[in-house]
Amino acid sequence: MRSVTCISPSKAFDLAGLQIVNIVCADADLRIKIDKTININEVCDINPFGIEALIAAYNEGEEWLEELKYYLLINYNYLKAYFSENLPQFPVTMLEGTYLVWVDCSVLQQSFHTLLDKEKLQVNDGSLYGKGFIRINIACPR
Repeated sequence: MRSVTCISPSKAFDLAGLQIVNIVCADADLRIKIDKTININEVCDINPFGIEALIAAYNEGEEWLEELKYYLLINYNYLKAYFSENLPQFPVTMLEGTYLVWVDCSVLQQSFHTLLDKEKLQVNDGSLYGKGFIRINIACPR
């Protein structure tokens, strides 16, 4: 059986701009193919800052990450309570390991862009993941 595992600190530690990932693959031939494929346009060259950031995040970032998760949980609970009390027609999904919350706005029967223009909302279109959904980033100050 072939297996490839990709692990990245990008979301958890907000390091996406450093383009760093661990790829674990026991199959040597497959590793060579992966290396050739991701390095075709040299966009995936190793970033020395990314390596240091990855090491620091994994070795020294646990306390910070736990504090962040708690902060995000408080933001999520606030958002969920607000929608439950003020906008119950828009169900808020459970968190799934990220700071993005999906809200089902399908009862509106209008497009995302119409909603933005009419209501002057600052949210992301979530229709790629479900028709009628919006995406709200809760990794922000209260």
